[in-house]
Amino acid sequence: MRRQGYYSNMSKYMYPFYILLHPADGFREMKVNKKCSMSFANGVLVLWVLFGILDWGYVDFDFRVSYRQLEGKVNIFQVLLTSVVIFAISVVSNWCFCTLMDGKGRLKEIWVAGAYAMMPYVLLGILRVGLTHTMVSGEAVYLTYLDAIGLIWSALLVFIGLMEIHDYSGPKTLVSLFLTLCGVLIIAFLVVLVSGLATQIYSFFATIFYELKLRYL
Repeated sequence: MRRQGYYSNMSKYMYPFYILLHPADGFREMKVNKKCSMSFANGVLVLWVLFGILDWGYVDFDFRVSYRQLEGKVNIFQVLLTSVVIFAISVVSNWCFCTLMDGKGRLKEIWVAGAYAMMPYVLLGILRVGLTHTMVSGEAVYLTYLDAIGLIWSALLVFIGLMEIHDYSGPKTLVSLFLTLCGVLIIAFLVVLVSGLATQIYSFFATIFYELKLRYL
């Protein structure tokens, strides 16, 4: 049933910002009042990819700690794999398991709620990359705190968002998250298995073609 009042009239593009500070009410209102915005959610995912690119190749040299940052060459495939691809697999996995667990969330709602929940991690991450160019190396601890705040904030939003979208209790939400993780691992294993099999098949036919070429061409 659609709720009446101030929040029912709020633009669907304002809901994500309201959700940041009022996650339980925000996700519930979003679902009841049909305020899901796929364009806004996909915009957050685009920013996530942008953050991955910036974090990989544009962090100030004094703050580079990982090998990929020191190398400085951005691998777009790995950025997509560690952001949008993993996100999409997680959403599908959660939808599959929660459908079996009487979850009330639709695939679109899970996608949008998940993207909204990633906003603190992405926005604070982009801010952190920018701050590396204005701060000295001795202040790196503050950037670590900023990373931790963004990660914890997003994790809490994911938990509360799934709880409200599926109309679950806290313990049931934890179970669904565990099953979602298991689903992601299973899908990843199948992808690796199929990729390895496809590579072997390709190598087999390539070898046959090479032998035929040597003998008859």
